[in-house]
Amino acid sequence: MPTNDCITAAQVSLLEDRHFELLALCLELEELAADLDGGDIPAKVATLAARVEPLLTEAQRLEEESFYPRLEENAGSCFGSLMIAQIKSEHRLDRRAAHELAMTLNALGHRRCSLSLETVALMVRGFQEYLRRHVCAEQILIDSLLAATGDAAPAAAQ
Repeated sequence: MPTNDCITAAQVSLLEDRHFELLALCLELEELAADLDGGDIPAKVATLAARVEPLLTEAQRLEEESFYPRLEENAGSCFGSLMIAQIKSEHRLDRRAAHELAMTLNALGHRRCSLSLETVALMVRGFQEYLRRHVCAEQILIDSLLAATGDAAPAAAQ
């Protein structure tokens, strides 16, 4: 549904905060993968399992409610529209992957995981690497939207 409202500096800031939290989670997951490679199951595995889905869900909610509608209005080309559609469709896959990862980490934390530590480490690395790329793509889109509409300056420039 089209909207003529501009994306606000507060919305951009909130979305960037959520992206920062996701990238911080990626660092923690990277550390976890290294621990698993070393044969250790750190105590923080249960905390990470509990945080993966809520962090991702909140970031996606903000993107879908405040960011994507404005981005679609300002896509400017068929390519832009297709790129937005692709990123939106990736959200469903992200949620499934986050759920699978959370279940696996939870099972690992309770010592009920039938997967090897090496397999879980690969799973963790794959998820966090993909999530980093996805966040990076969305940050580029935010910058493009702000440049196209002249709404708000990126947080780095404020």
